[in-house]
Amino acid sequence: MWYNRLGFKLILFVGAILVIALGVFAYVSINSQKSQLIAEVLRGANRISETIKRSTRYDMLKYETEDVHKIIETIGEQEGIEKIRVFNKEGTIMYSSDGKEIGSMVDKKAEACYTCHAAEKPLEKLPIPERNRIYKTKEGHRVLGVIDPIYNEEDCYTAECHIHPPTQKVLGVLDIGMSLTDVDKKIEGNQNKMLAFAVLVFLVISGAIGIFVQRSVSRPVRALVNGTNKIAAGELDYTLKVDSRDEIGELANSFNRMTRDLEEAQKELKEWSKVLEKRVEERSQELKKTQEQLIQSEKLASLGKLAAGVAHEINNPLTGILTYGSLLLKEHNDNLQIKEDLEVIVNETTRCRKIVKGLLEFARQTEPSKSPAIINMVVEETLSLLENQAIFHNIKVVKKLKEDLPTAMVDVDQIKQVFVNIILNAAESMSQGGTLTIESDLDSHKKFVQISFSDTGCGISEENFSKIFDPFFTTKRSGKGTGLGLSVSYGIIQRHKGFLEVKSKLGEGSTFIIKLPLE
Repeated sequence: MWYNRLGFKLILFVGAILVIALGVFAYVSINSQKSQLIAEVLRGANRISETIKRSTRYDMLKYETEDVHKIIETIGEQEGIEKIRVFNKEGTIMYSSDGKEIGSMVDKKAEACYTCHAAEKPLEKLPIPERNRIYKTKEGHRVLGVIDPIYNEEDCYTAECHIHPPTQKVLGVLDIGMSLTDVDKKIEGNQNKMLAFAVLVFLVISGAIGIFVQRSVSRPVRALVNGTNKIAAGELDYTLKVDSRDEIGELANSFNRMTRDLEEAQKELKEWSKVLEKRVEERSQELKKTQEQLIQSEKLASLGKLAAGVAHEINNPLTGILTYGSLLLKEHNDNLQIKEDLEVIVNETTRCRKIVKGLLEFARQTEPSKSPAIINMVVEETLSLLENQAIFHNIKVVKKLKEDLPTAMVDVDQIKQVFVNIILNAAESMSQGGTLTIESDLDSHKKFVQISFSDTGCGISEENFSKIFDPFFTTKRSGKGTGLGLSVSYGIIQRHKGFLEVKSKLGEGSTFIIKLPLE
């Protein structure tokens, strides 16, 4: 809500202090003006009192009462003078600007007389400040009364017309009443002016403070709150505009630095997250490959034992069939019908012997006899054995062999066997011609020498991809392969502590990657 905002509270607090300060100032100022005006009236009353005493002194000594009356009446007609009276010691009004009061007694309990007569002090000992009093008339306006004692001087008690003894101190009292109507009007006018001035000052100062607070406090604070909400919502690129160099400006700069740091931290976290995801993916792939290799190794080990047993059991019967078949073929060489049947028997038996031989090679798989070898030279020697065969007539061989590769510890004959199997498979997949690209290099970690064989053949379908290293699995036509070449190759690379990987896309070709350790 608006009344909970910092700017409103600050304006309210400053406004309250301002109202109190202006109230105190107005109170002190008005009282000071009031005191000054009354003091001015009092000084005027004292001057008039002194004037009356001097003007009537001679007539008093001569006891010229008519002249005294005229002087008092004349002076009493001046503007601002409410009344002039002279009392004797007993309180009888001897002279007055109001002739009706002459000869009457003063009401000592009246407000105009109470101050002096209630003092319980002789008039001659009454302090001068206590000789003044302010009271209200019946008409309701205020009057400043000033009493001035008339002392019994030497001229008075030695005059022939007077009968006052020398021991009498006070002969009477001169009482002058000064109307405070004009003073009260001025005081009221000053009060109104002061009030209007205070209201104007309050409005001006409050407005100025409000504008200042709005620009220097409320607006920056709202911007900070808005920025904080945006940061909380994830907009870390949000920046506050800095318009000042005060504490608010420093706070805005600190806020901007904080958002920049948060943004950089978030970027670093995202980068680390990507790196971790990549590493997890790499590790997952490595685990998957390792698992596949373990499964393949276990499969090959089991099949190897089975193949060894089967090969030994059927090798001797096959030898007998092949021997007798060959002898019968020689005996019936002239009988064409029998000869054709015997040739089928001999050919199929020979094919079975090849399969048995492959099984024995697969089952025996001896440990490699390693020696330092330059892999590029092994590749070149393998190609020299195969490139003159008819299957390579329509195939272009591209060699990208990196020079100065470190030597690898391998069994050269076994590695040649692996290369032959992979190259022949690539050539057979490109029966209509194509390109075979052979590359050699170090792997990214500089721990393996890497040889890749890429062909542009028919590729491997997804359903067959997981079976290519299984023994007896082949996609070649019947009689064209045993399905043991890649299985034997996989076992050889595994015993070299290396890796054999395949990438293929149906209709575009395949890539076989061999990694052999340098150590």
